[in-house]
Amino acid sequence: MPNRPDPEQQNEHTLLLAFFGIFLFGSPLTLLWASDNNPWFLPYLLWLLVILIGALLSRHYRHHDL
Repeated sequence: MPNRPDPEQQNEHTLLLAFFGIFLFGSPLTLLWASDNNPWFLPYLLWLLVILIGALLSRHYRHHDL
């Protein structure tokens, strides 16, 4: 029988990802990556990073209940 991840731990990882996204896009850190001397695609790369972390977490906590 495969070892199933703890749902409590899944919720913690989801909250950490949400806080990371808020920190990245809603804090004064935004002034660093949104300055004029950064490439235009940097915000898209940051969103891609958040999406990829979410996809990895989703893949790790996938349930196959029938």
